[in-house]
Amino acid sequence: MNLYLKHWYWNVTNSHTIKHIPWSTIRRIGQSRLIALTIIVPFLGSLLLFNQSIVDVLTLSPDLVRRWLHLSVDESTAEARKLTLARLYYIYFGLTFLGIGSALFVLFCPLEIKNYSSIIEYQTTEAPLISQPRMTLILPFIAYQYSRWMGDEVNDDTLGFWRGLGQPDDFHVLFSAVISEMYQDLPNYDDDQERGELADGNENHLYEDFRGRPDPSKIAHAIHSGPQISLGFTADLEAVAFKAKFRNDIFAMQYMAYDHTKPFLRTFIASVYGLGFLLLLIPTAQTFFRLLLHLIHPHS
Repeated sequence: MNLYLKHWYWNVTNSHTIKHIPWSTIRRIGQSRLIALTIIVPFLGSLLLFNQSIVDVLTLSPDLVRRWLHLSVDESTAEARKLTLARLYYIYFGLTFLGIGSALFVLFCPLEIKNYSSIIEYQTTEAPLISQPRMTLILPFIAYQYSRWMGDEVNDDTLGFWRGLGQPDDFHVLFSAVISEMYQDLPNYDDDQERGELADGNENHLYEDFRGRPDPSKIAHAIHSGPQISLGFTADLEAVAFKAKFRNDIFAMQYMAYDHTKPFLRTFIASVYGLGFLLLLIPTAQTFFRLLLHLIHPHS
């Protein structure tokens, strides 16, 4: 049983399901002005939706209800009001969930995602403004996120589980490719210690694997929290990252890193939005099927 659970855990974690719900996808809903207005519903919704005047205006036509449900004239009036209140409950709770989702989106979505709808827009706007000192902030952030997704910086099993579900494969591929190319573009060092060679040979190289190829995990760790010996290496790597041929890739990785942060919150917000829309859909679905049934069997 324990082996089965481990196998199930491994399969679920490596499915990377949450990577399909990045912040940029949630942004399409969260940035909608109409959806943003629902933030007030949890506070004022009951006053608006259950106001007597509004209920009177929104009450379904008793004549229509009478034909739907084949009721008498007296019964149809009471039933119309009953159906109207039931629909208002769905609307109230649906809009409340949308409001909660919108509030959470505003609070927790990274500014880079809220301000830019795509990687291309982010690159186009930010690339001309980049400076080398700013690169000293960007590259360590990207490297740290890579290390966390690879499991190098996550000690908590729960956090590791959620990050595993949200692990973006395209980010990993891009980081590995770009960082390897940047590594090859570094200046040649006369001092082997600066390049990462240790006294006991290449098998313990600070930045390469046993085949002598750049190791993205080792390089990422050196960038964001490496030992003192790595400071010169990191500075040179940041200088390489500032070059025009790497700049767009760096911004793409930064955007992707922000886009996939906070996997638990992304899942929760998407679920709240989904529940809200589902509740709003119920009255519409009920009306649709009743009308459809009435058209198919007008005298039943």
